[in-house]
Amino acid sequence: MKDTTRRIFEKENQAEVSNNIDKRTNQKSFTQLVSLSLLNRQPKIEFKSIDIKQQPQQLNYLTQRNPNVSSLHYRPEIKQKTTISTTEQIFSPITVRQTTSISQCNQDYLNKEQKNPQNKLIYLYGDNILINYQKDDSIQKFEFLKKHTISSNLRAKMVDWMVEVLTSYKCKDQTFFMAVRLMDTFLHQTTKQYVPQDLHLIGVTCMFIASKFEEIYPVKLQIVHEKIAHKKLSKDEIREKECQIAQALDFKFVGTTLSEIISITLQLINQYQKMHQFVIYLAKIVLYDYELISQYNYSSLSAACIIIGCNLLCQESSDDIISQTLQVLNVDKDETIELSNKVLNLAKNFDKLFPNLENLKKFNKNSTLDIIKLQK
Repeated sequence: MKDTTRRIFEKENQAEVSNNIDKRTNQKSFTQLVSLSLLNRQPKIEFKSIDIKQQPQQLNYLTQRNPNVSSLHYRPEIKQKTTISTTEQIFSPITVRQTTSISQCNQDYLNKEQKNPQNKLIYLYGDNILINYQKDDSIQKFEFLKKHTISSNLRAKMVDWMVEVLTSYKCKDQTFFMAVRLMDTFLHQTTKQYVPQDLHLIGVTCMFIASKFEEIYPVKLQIVHEKIAHKKLSKDEIREKECQIAQALDFKFVGTTLSEIISITLQLINQYQKMHQFVIYLAKIVLYDYELISQYNYSSLSAACIIIGCNLLCQESSDDIISQTLQVLNVDKDETIELSNKVLNLAKNFDKLFPNLENLKKFNKNSTLDIIKLQK
C-alpha cells in the first residue's frame, strides 16, 4: 500500500514540474526572441519610431481652452513669475517724521553706524516716539500731597528706600522711575486721604507693579512679602492695594518717565553714550525733591538735566547741544535755564537738604561730590 501511494505521489509531482516548464517556455521574454532572430540574421520583427507631430492634436478642455467651443470650464493659463527690482524701496505704513536740521546732522551719524538697527529706528521714528511721550506727560501733578498728611520728607525717604530695594534685586533704572511715577500719580488721582502709615504699603505695591512691567523676571509676591516687606504686610494687603491703584489709575499703568524722555532725547542729539549715565543720575536726584516734581513736567526737567550735563561734560560744543535739546523737546529757553540752575543747586546741597539719605550715592557710580568738583 505504501509503494502504491508513493508512486502516485511521484507521478503527480512529475506532472506539476512538466507543466511549470511548459509555462516558462511559453513565457519567454520578447528580448530573447529578438536576440535569437538577430543571431540568425533573420530579423522578423522591426521596430519603428512613432512621430508624435504627425498625430492630430487632442484638446483637453480641462487644461486648454478651445476657441471654437463656448465653454467657461477651463483651467487658467499659468502666469509668468515677475521679479521685483532691488532698487525699489518698500515703505512701512507708519508715517516717518519730517526731516529737520537735527535730522540732517543725524544722517552722518547714521551712515557711520549702519550696523546698529536701533540708530535707524531712532532716526526715522524718534520724533514720533517723543511726541507720544510728551502727550502722556501733559497730565500735571501739581501738589499731589496736599490732600494727604504725608510730608515731602517722608516721600523722599520712600524714594531713597526704592533705590536700595530695586538696586539690590538688580532691577533696571526704568523700574525705579516707573515705581516713583506710579506712586505720585496714585496719590494725585486717588479720592481717599492717606496717612504716613499708608505710604509703606503704597511704595511696596508700586515697586511690585513696576517690576512686573519692566523686568524680564519680576520680583515675586513671596519675596515682596518676606524679604522686602519683612512680613509686616500680608500678601492679601498687597493684592488689595494693587487693585486700588489699578482702579485709581483707570488701569492706565503705561506712562512717561524722566528716564524715557532723557534716553530718546540724547539719542536724537547723538549724545547718548557720553551723557546718559550722568544725566540719569541727575534725574534720580530730581525725584527726591517734591517741589520740582510737583511744579514742572518731565519734559522741562529732562531738558534741565541735559543742559547741566552739556555744561559739565561737553563744554566745547555745549551751545549747539543745548540749542538742539531745546528744539527737540520744544521748551522755552529762559525757563529751562532757570530750572537747570535749580537742579544744579539741588545737586550741590543734596546732603544738606536730605540728610541720612545715602542710598543714591551708595548704589550709583556717580555722586553729588563729582558734580560739585566739575562745577568748580
